[in-house]
Amino acid sequence: MTTVAGDLDLVGAATGRSPLPHVPTGVSSDAPALVSLDGGTLSHGDLRARVTRLVERLPPVVTGRRLVHVPLRRDVHAVTAYLATLEAGHVALVTDDDDRAARILERYPPDVRVVPDDADPFQLLDATPRHVVHPDLAVLLSTSGSTGSPKLVRLSHHNVLSNAAAIAQALRLTAADRAVTSLPLSYCFGLSVLHSHLLVGGSVVLREGSVRDADFWECVDTRGVTTLAVVPHMVELMESTGVLERPHPTLRLVAQAGGRMPPARVTRTARLGAANGWDLAVMYGQTEATARICVLDPALVERNPESVGRPVAGTTLHLDTTVPEVADGAGEIVVRGPGVMMGYAEHPDDLALGAMLSELRTGDLGRIGDDGLLRVVGRRSGFVKVMGLRIDLATVERAIEAAGLTACVTGDDDGLRVAVEPEAGVSAVGTAGRVRRIAGATSGVGVAAVTVAVVPLARLDNGKVDRNGCDALVRAGAADECAATRVRVAGSVGATPTLAVRVAHGLADVLGVDAIDLDRTFVEQGGDSLSHVQASVLLEGLLGPLPRGWHRQPLGELVDLGQQRADAAGPATRAAGGDAPQRTGECRARWPRVPDGAAWRTLETSVLLRAVAVVVICGSHADLFRVLGGAHTLLAVAGFNAARFGLSAPTVDGRWRGAGRLVVGIAVPTVGVALLGMVTQDRYGWANLALANWIVGDVTYGFRNELWFIDTLVASLVVLAATLSLPPVARAWRRDPWRVAATVAALALVPRFVVLHHGEGVLRGVMPTTFWLFAVGAALAHADTLRRRLATLAVAVVGGATFFPDDAVRNVTVLLGIAALALLPRVRVPARCVPVLTVLAAASLHVYLIQFQVLGVVPDPLVATIGAIAAGCLLWRLTARPVRRLQDLIPTDTTRWTDGRTS
Repeated sequence: MTTVAGDLDLVGAATGRSPLPHVPTGVSSDAPALVSLDGGTLSHGDLRARVTRLVERLPPVVTGRRLVHVPLRRDVHAVTAYLATLEAGHVALVTDDDDRAARILERYPPDVRVVPDDADPFQLLDATPRHVVHPDLAVLLSTSGSTGSPKLVRLSHHNVLSNAAAIAQALRLTAADRAVTSLPLSYCFGLSVLHSHLLVGGSVVLREGSVRDADFWECVDTRGVTTLAVVPHMVELMESTGVLERPHPTLRLVAQAGGRMPPARVTRTARLGAANGWDLAVMYGQTEATARICVLDPALVERNPESVGRPVAGTTLHLDTTVPEVADGAGEIVVRGPGVMMGYAEHPDDLALGAMLSELRTGDLGRIGDDGLLRVVGRRSGFVKVMGLRIDLATVERAIEAAGLTACVTGDDDGLRVAVEPEAGVSAVGTAGRVRRIAGATSGVGVAAVTVAVVPLARLDNGKVDRNGCDALVRAGAADECAATRVRVAGSVGATPTLAVRVAHGLADVLGVDAIDLDRTFVEQGGDSLSHVQASVLLEGLLGPLPRGWHRQPLGELVDLGQQRADAAGPATRAAGGDAPQRTGECRARWPRVPDGAAWRTLETSVLLRAVAVVVICGSHADLFRVLGGAHTLLAVAGFNAARFGLSAPTVDGRWRGAGRLVVGIAVPTVGVALLGMVTQDRYGWANLALANWIVGDVTYGFRNELWFIDTLVASLVVLAATLSLPPVARAWRRDPWRVAATVAALALVPRFVVLHHGEGVLRGVMPTTFWLFAVGAALAHADTLRRRLATLAVAVVGGATFFPDDAVRNVTVLLGIAALALLPRVRVPARCVPVLTVLAAASLHVYLIQFQVLGVVPDPLVATIGAIAAGCLLWRLTARPVRRLQDLIPTDTTRWTDGRTS
């Protein structure tokens, strides 16, 4: 866990009840404190005297602490009433104008209200306190409301003072500094400006107005403003007017917070400051942390425009990497320190509560670099799933911002919605088309699932983007919010259903997961030899023939390959690839199966071998025909798939976890079937349930030896995993897995010949004599050249040519299967056969398990064969998802192969 902390050197003035110093150290009482454009200047001495007089207008604390409603306007009257409330020891319920505060006041009726009367600003509403208020509670603030659901944040005196002191230290504020109320004082960022400047004996110019106004900048220049607090939208406005390109003699610092600024804009603004004599400080905070959490030193801004800096004094933070949204080293930002709020108030009774939090879970996702700087990369709540594809809205926004646009991205299961500011000199249609392409490509959902409205973004009074408002603007501009309608509208300009969505949706169903990450491989997301059949058929149907080693490539790369093929094929072929989602009664999009448009399809050879072998095995056992060797061929296929999936991780731990997942997938249905057979027919014993009948059980033919293939498969998997765990072997496997597997296969021929030299019959179905088949399959999985494939095939011929000395046809059958696996990566089959072959291959284990119990009660060979296959397919369908959940209890290995090394 990475933890960073701010240097603990808080300003000594952080004591008392309000940020107004009792004796400003080194500051004359005549020094200005509040500068009003229409009422003159109030010195620190005068401010102290005025606040003291106002305290006397409030009920004494001994009669009960009161809840004082302070509509905190940017004028001397409101500010002094606010400071007096804190000095008197009462609780300030800070809001903006009364209209917006009506809902809050209805829920939290105040005892006292600040009114516009200089002589007596406090209106007593009730003679006795209406609420029980905790002694530490000082300020109630609404959250910024960017999510549309504001709550009251409970802040203590210590929260307010310590955070003001930490900000002053981080920004190097002194008594010579003067701020201007560029932000509402009811907003925690704006209020922190007042607190931090008064705390060090500085001053604040009180004025309303926008940074776009000429008289605002006249005030900055003529009133000697040294620090300017801004949010990203204000920087956009200043950039559009060019005001920052002009000199402002007294300005020394622009402090930006209130949301993320695109790195390019951060860099431009920092360079403008360097050219005109002022610095840019980038900050990060939340109302729940009183105001500021981190500050990026101006000296570091230009080199780290994507960072928000280090924690302020007294604050520590760490990343929780256990939350489900994490990726690439990110985690949820968790904050500790004196600024962490007491907790939320969601009911009047909550005002009596003390501090409920020792740390603040911000809901933001971030990374901490080796330099100790925090980078905020998104929000936990900023993820949506569109038809199975998990999308980070912040990533989409950043991609749009990188194109020079200002946007707000929202979304839900139906698709993405983007509100984007109009571009000067560009039509709304042109902007919408560009944004749709960027959002579709970045998210992976394609333009078909993106709705765009070119409108001025909805904003809150503090300048932050109002996400709910922006979402409503996009919805209001859509002719129909139904996903199918959006796809049809997008399709009218040439769009087709996106491959990424189809891949994500299909694989999520195959793997039994909620969402698919296209940046990760099939194996990294839990794919194994038991699920790869459906996955490979699905992907071949959507993307065309899969490259060798596709299971270790990020899925996004496979999607790109499929898209390139579709683009090269032309519109006619793309149109044949599938229809757009159609309207349903529930107004939801559905993705129909993609018609292939041809009579033939390709299947991976391993898939076809599994399907054919299990039919051959079942039919032979039923005496419908006699074709032996299917089970031994499947051992080679099992080794091939185990090396590709369960044993493909580059770490020892990862290989054991992969092997464990495979063993669970094999053992759970096996134990269930064996237990059923043991209880109902006395067909199996405890050794079968332990998957060790070949070692400790009765191994006579026809009695409890029917599941020899399962015993051998599990034992071979464990032996190979253990072999690859030996340090020298593990290092060699990382360098060249084929060489290791081929060597193991060759060495495995020794017990094959030694054991069979001394015995016959059942010994041809135990692990020591058949392990070479499993190892040959593993070697073929990594045989990346024809020479290596032929060499591996030669090992198979040595082991298999005389394996069954009295059955040459059986030997040839096994070797032909291995040769197909070695020399034919995929096979063309009639398209109509693909669904049947897919189910047979996926259910091959379950058909093998259940066949004996069905064959034993159905006398007719044909009916018995069909019945056994149908029962196995049904068993697979019923158990696939529960078994997958059990497998998921063993986490997958996420370390990737990269040119033979890990990454």
